[in-house]
Amino acid sequence: MKNKKAIDVIELFSNVLGDKVNDFNLPPPSFEIMQCELIEYSAQHQSLITRLPVLEKWQNPFGTMQGGMIDGAIDNAVGPLSLLAAPMNITRTIETKILKAITMDVETIYVKARLVEAKKRRLIFEAEIVDEHEVIYATSKVVNFVL
Repeated sequence: MKNKKAIDVIELFSNVLGDKVNDFNLPPPSFEIMQCELIEYSAQHQSLITRLPVLEKWQNPFGTMQGGMIDGAIDNAVGPLSLLAAPMNITRTIETKILKAITMDVETIYVKARLVEAKKRRLIFEAEIVDEHEVIYATSKVVNFVL
């Protein structure tokens, strides 16, 4: 994953959404602020992977990545996937389990997100945060509702 080239977000969304791409602010400011890169997308598996650096400004008092920033990283993977895989929808809940602290020694994290269930207006996504060695730092279940 480390050497994968970033996918052009505008090009990908234009190819999938056509003219509807103009209805969205892409890439979203939060995606850019966190320096996220989309490095893999599979329409067939309804999954994607983002890559982002672990920055000192995201530290909590213990010197590890702050929990809200971890959820932000997850939301910046699930959010784009939700637009690619379903009609317009919003995040309802994010339930994250932190399995291992993300220290400043971890230079880059990857968020692997996939759509696991779509029923009527409810979408369920699973995500995990890993490093370049596939060590899992957090897992998450995200529930979105179609508008």
